[in-house]
Amino acid sequence: MKRHELANAPGGPDAASSLAAGFSFDTCVQLVIRNTRDRLLFATIYAIISLLIHPWLVCAIWLGTVFFWDLVVRPGFDRLTANLPPSRAITTYAAANAIGSGLYQGVSLLALADGSALGVAIAATWLTGGFMSNFIYFGANRRLLVGVLGPAIVVALVGPFLAFGARLDSLVISVLILLGLLSARSFSLDHHVLLRTLADRQTALSDVERKLALAVEASGDGLFEYDILADVLRPDAAWLAILGYKPEHLEMLLSNGWRDLLHPDDIPALEPTYEAHFRGDTPHTNHEHRVLCRDGSYKWVLSRGQVIERTADGRPHRVVGTMMDLSARKALEQQLEAARDLAESANHAKGVFLANMSHEIRTPLNGVIGTAGALARRPLPAEEREMVGLIQTSGQTLDRLLSDILDQAKIEAGRFELLVAPFDLRNEIEAAAELMRAKADEKAIDFRVVYADAARGMFAGDAVRIRQIVSNLASNAIKFTNAGEVRIQVGCFQPTAAEARSRLRIEVIDTGIGFDAEAAKRLFTRFTQADGSISRQFGGTGLGLSISRTLADLMGGEIQAASEPGKGSTFTIDIPLARTMALADYDADQASGKGYAEPVVETTSMAKLRVLLAEDHPTNQRVVQLILEPAGVALTIVGNGLEAVGTYHPGLFDLILMDMQMPVMDGLSATREIRRRERELGLPPIPIAMLTANAMGEHRSDAAAAGADHLIAKPITPDSLIAGVEYTLLRADAACAERRTGLG
Repeated sequence: MKRHELANAPGGPDAASSLAAGFSFDTCVQLVIRNTRDRLLFATIYAIISLLIHPWLVCAIWLGTVFFWDLVVRPGFDRLTANLPPSRAITTYAAANAIGSGLYQGVSLLALADGSALGVAIAATWLTGGFMSNFIYFGANRRLLVGVLGPAIVVALVGPFLAFGARLDSLVISVLILLGLLSARSFSLDHHVLLRTLADRQTALSDVERKLALAVEASGDGLFEYDILADVLRPDAAWLAILGYKPEHLEMLLSNGWRDLLHPDDIPALEPTYEAHFRGDTPHTNHEHRVLCRDGSYKWVLSRGQVIERTADGRPHRVVGTMMDLSARKALEQQLEAARDLAESANHAKGVFLANMSHEIRTPLNGVIGTAGALARRPLPAEEREMVGLIQTSGQTLDRLLSDILDQAKIEAGRFELLVAPFDLRNEIEAAAELMRAKADEKAIDFRVVYADAARGMFAGDAVRIRQIVSNLASNAIKFTNAGEVRIQVGCFQPTAAEARSRLRIEVIDTGIGFDAEAAKRLFTRFTQADGSISRQFGGTGLGLSISRTLADLMGGEIQAASEPGKGSTFTIDIPLARTMALADYDADQASGKGYAEPVVETTSMAKLRVLLAEDHPTNQRVVQLILEPAGVALTIVGNGLEAVGTYHPGLFDLILMDMQMPVMDGLSATREIRRRERELGLPPIPIAMLTANAMGEHRSDAAAAGADHLIAKPITPDSLIAGVEYTLLRADAACAERRTGLG
């Protein structure tokens, strides 16, 4: 080792090691060497002042001796101790310093021995200063401290007695000088404590700076400092590296000003961010923008900055901040956006595909159901009638499954909307129940609907969807019940606060096979049934309950299920609904014969009824023909809306059946054109019924807006088509009567 770092610990090597941290021999020697000039300067000043009390020859000899010691002798001791073992080095260095201290204090002894007041003052000052410096330089090692203080203490004790003899004055002078020793020791201790405190703080600060530097380096962020007044940007190497530069490129990079690095489109948004921070509105800036890289491309970065210094008048002076490379994140965002656009495009394509498939599937399905229905109206042997019944049942099942799949597709696409309108509660529940009654009768199951007293009246809601939920729940109940009953209980709870909505509660209760708690957890999940065996035994897509829950959620309600295996099930749906008419007013209207349900149509003979059918598909044309012509209807068939407009003449037809979706000109456009001609000629409107495979609320609204009197949903049956024709004629007659009444 070049220099020894150890402590003078008499207890042995372990003690020496324990003190080594507090004393550095190498540092001590270096401090003494560096302080040589100051010591010799003060010695010279002291010698000059001493001329006032001592002959020049004595002071000159002393000063020469001091110079010789510090410049010649002591450096030799320093070299000697550097090559000695640790324990001997300390002893040798302490002895050398004791000799040196004796030389420095020799003139103090002469000044004290002189006995004059000036001599005592000069000596006391010199000795006290020596005490101070010795404690500072050598206080960390006892052996060195004793070596340098020993001669000074001897001089302080002996000098006064040499001047005044064994008197009290001599003792007082010695005591006063030694009090300086105690004061120097106290100052030295405070000095060491202060230095240690400062060193600890500096160490802690250095540790924080080191950790901060490591954190910044690990983060990959670049640091910058911006002098606003001088308009000077000072980035670090990491900041430059983000843009592809090296530190030696800094001057070239900023030669045209740092603003040229910003993308022009981002500057208008960046400036308000800094202005808000300068006003104190935000604790720091935080902005994403693009910067120009060395290769000419732009890179997205996140820039954060904070004002750390302001001028006397409060203007921002210096800003310190960081810059983070956002290239990877932005690339991922672009990928996600591209994936989202692709998914939306695929979702839209799926919606279009499903809409087209709905039309394409319902067209042959309409042929199956309509033809089977027309065939069922004819006299057939029992075996053939059974086969026709199977065809009808299968067709209706296919229609139900198709409707569920299309509804689920709309829900997934987020294009499912409710059509809220006034409706009669009991009429809608009865309409849904009536569809299920035939299925219950086929299985010899008791099927009934029970209403609470308040479960009647006019409400605002989507009646079609409420019927759909009731039909789904009742259909499931009948499907999974082999004996017993299926009961629909309808209740209505009045609101407790003014203008609050009533709560409709519908319970579908059956005595069927039931299900356990595990099956209940996944019951409302799409494509899921109680277990695989149920799917095989009873069929179905597993969409009905999922769609019902979604519909309930859209209406602000909820649906729950309770069941035990072998003991039946209870499905409960709660839906908030607002009454559109006070219950008393509704009851009064019912008592007076005013009804809000669709009028019941009495089937009448359609012989000699002239009907124009606009339908592009041959199968559908034939189905309508098979149903209407046996009833005596004179049917004229065209293939699209344009042909329908051209074929129509006032007084030539009693009714038009218009398919909604056709080539060349669709049914809505054709209906609008016919209504326009009627208005121009001042003719009464001909009854028009729209035929469509898309019979949702929005399609009904579109048909009504175009001028159609009624909408008949495909697939059609003989009953639904004939009832639709008669209802259309009835509505048209009622509308004409209203117009005549208004004119009269």
